[in-house]
This record gives sequence, C-alpha cells and structure tokens, in this order.
Amino acid sequence: MSFIWAIVTAMIFSYLFKSGWLFLLGLFVGPMLYRAFNQVAPVRQNQPSPTLFLTIAFEVLGHLSKAKGQVTQYDINIAQHFMDDLQLDPEKRKLAQDSFNRGKSLDYPLQDRLNELYEQYRSRRKVLNIFCETLIKAAISDGSLHEKEEQILYIVAQAFRIPRLQMSTYIQMMMASYQFQQGQQYQNNNQYRQQGYHKGSYQNKSPQNDINNAYKVLGVESSADNATIKRAYRKLMNEHHPDKLVSKGLPKEMLEAAKKRAQEIQIAYDLIKAHKGFK
Repeated sequence: MSFIWAIVTAMIFSYLFKSGWLFLLGLFVGPMLYRAFNQVAPVRQNQPSPTLFLTIAFEVLGHLSKAKGQVTQYDINIAQHFMDDLQLDPEKRKLAQDSFNRGKSLDYPLQDRLNELYEQYRSRRKVLNIFCETLIKAAISDGSLHEKEEQILYIVAQAFRIPRLQMSTYIQMMMASYQFQQGQQYQNNNQYRQQGYHKGSYQNKSPQNDINNAYKVLGVESSADNATIKRAYRKLMNEHHPDKLVSKGLPKEMLEAAKKRAQEIQIAYDLIKAHKGFK
C-alpha cells in the first residue's frame, strides 16, 4: 500500500509542479504520508467508550479482592470508599457496584477484558498508567501486597505491554506513597502542630522515614542529585496533569484520583527540597 502512495504522490507532485525532481521527491514523501495517516486514523476511529475504563477498573478491583480467597467486608468497604472518592453519581455508582461483583466471579475473563482496555487506550499510555496506579493503591490499601494480588498486577502489566521491572517500580512507588501518606497523617495529628507545621510547609525536623519514602514516591534514590530529582518530579507531574489526562481520554470521574496522586508527589517533592535545601 505504501508503494501506491509513493506513485500517486509522485504523480501529483510532477503534475502540479512540472518537475522530474519533484516526481522523485513524491516517491520519498508518499510512504511517509502513508505511515503518518495510519498512525492518526486508528486513534480517530477508535475513541474509547466513556464507561469502559470505569467498568473494567472496578471489575479488576473485584477480581483482586477475590484472588485472596473470600471477599471480606473490608474489601467491599475499600471499593465503596473508592466510589466515594470518585464522587460517582447514582447511575455510575450502580455501574461500579455491578462491575465489582462481576469481577469476583470465578470465570471472569481477566485477560480478555484487559486486552479490550489496551486496544482502546494503547496510544494513551498515561491513562493506562493511571489504571495501574489505581489497582496498586487498592491492592496495598491494607498496608501489604498479597502474593495473588501481585500476580494479577503483573498480568495487567503484560496485557498493557509494560515491562515487569517497570511494574515492579510502580508497585514500590505506590507502596512508598502509601507509607508516606500514613506517616504524614500521623505527623499532622501528633507532632507537626508542636513543631510549626503549617499548610503543607515542611521543617527539617521531619522523620527520616518520611524523607526516605519521599524519594521513593518520586522513584529516585536518596543519593540522587538535585537535577535528577527535579526531572523525576516534572515527569510525574506531567503524567498526572488533569488537563492532559482528559485530552488523553481519562474519564472525568477518575480525575480526582489523579489529582490526589499529584498532591502526594508535590508534598514529597517539597519535603525533599526542604531537607536538601534547594529551590
């Protein structure tokens, strides 16, 4: 097909500009136009379903809960809390509940559903990353990651063409985010009021655990230089920018989760800046 594009483009160039050299140029440009068209056309023709992301997200959350054995009331509470965070209207909440229950079934077609989501969002990598973060956050909501849950997360990674090492890094970052969040809540309630902690500003008196977790939230080593830390911060904030995610097809209901993740990244970065003393 690219050969046909080359010939047609060459003939058009030659006819319009009456030049043999432009005929040769057309032979070169034609295949480039063909490749560009094939990259753009599928995206335009394959717009994601408005509810597909939300539906499969709650299906897989239900599947994660069932993977550990019996679904407990705690698992159900986690799913309901997530629905509250997303501020779902009654219709979307019913959709989420039905999806969660469907995911608990023994014959749930996990691989098929993940493949379906990947086909819809394959050109929207940031959205798929948000999906992974959402699953990891739910899986570690009790402070640990069950072996069966971890297996499912790596199945998701494989379906989304995410390297295993990269998914492992995501898991470490989200676990650090969970521990960092828990540490901040404890500090807010018990210590920072006495140490002059006000409206998100940090003192160098922050516990070492918080600082260590802050580095992990950004996915960098504590020995990283300032430039590396800044690059990691900018990359993560870019990946979680609400406007960019909406343009990539993330459902508006999921924006709140992305915003909260961005807030965690910002707080971790502010803590590291205060600790290392750079702006």
